[in-house]
Amino acid sequence: MLLNPLDRLYKIWEQACDDSKAIKMVTEKDESVFYKGIKIINDSEGVKIYNTKKGALDYQEIDYDDYIYFLDKGFRNGVYHILKRTYKEQINAINIKIQSEVNQRNNKKHYDYLKLKRDNIINKYTKIIKQQKL
Repeated sequence: MLLNPLDRLYKIWEQACDDSKAIKMVTEKDESVFYKGIKIINDSEGVKIYNTKKGALDYQEIDYDDYIYFLDKGFRNGVYHILKRTYKEQINAINIKIQSEVNQRNNKKHYDYLKLKRDNIINKYTKIIKQQKL
C-alpha cells in the first residue's frame, strides 16, 4: 500500500519525535523538533521543515527536492543531506572571502579568523559524512 505524501510527511514527523538526540518543543500553536539546525514543525497547517542555519532569524523552509529526499531517505538522512549542502555553501563563501582578503585588504587577523572558521566548518562537514556512513 502506497502512502500519500502528506501521510509520509507525518511519518517523518514521527521519526523526528522518536529521535533520542532531537529536542522537542511544545507551544499552544504547534509542536516542533530541532536536530542539528533543522526544525520540523507540526501545526494546524501540517508538517513543515526549516533550515535554521540559513536566513538568520527568519528560517527558510527547505526546497521541494529536499522534502522528496526526506520522504525517500528518512529524517536523519534528510538532516545530514541538508547539512552537507549548507556546510559546502558556507565553505565556498568563506573561500571567496579569503581570496578577497588576500587580494585586497591583506588584514592578517581577519585572514586567520576566516581560516579558523573554514576549518571548523570543514570539521563539522567531515563529522556529518562519518555519521551518515554509520
